[in-house]
Amino acid sequence: MNNHATSSTAPAGRILVAPRAIASIAAAAALQTDGVAGLSDPQGPPRVLPPGDERRGIEVHVHQNHLEVDVHLIVQTGRPIADVAHAAQSAVRAALSFALDLPELTVNIRVQGVGGR
Repeated sequence: MNNHATSSTAPAGRILVAPRAIASIAAAAALQTDGVAGLSDPQGPPRVLPPGDERRGIEVHVHQNHLEVDVHLIVQTGRPIADVAHAAQSAVRAALSFALDLPELTVNIRVQGVGGR
């Protein structure tokens, strides 16, 4: 995860949002998506991260005014992978757009595997 905070300039000053906060928002949105079994650590084997560690399944990259988020997820067995991935992408993008009001936002979904829950 990138250690740079994202910021926007307001008339009264700057607002900084830490990558950890962005990852938490993205993780919550992805986990609320129907068909998502959980998030997976991109550096580890494709298995569902335990509660409290879900943020590790999100990678945040800040490039000037552009935010790029990689979501590493596990799709529930028997669910259409493409449909779940698109739904998670939309949910994460909507949550981050609402929370951060950024002009440029990219959400990449990386399906790490298929499993239960």
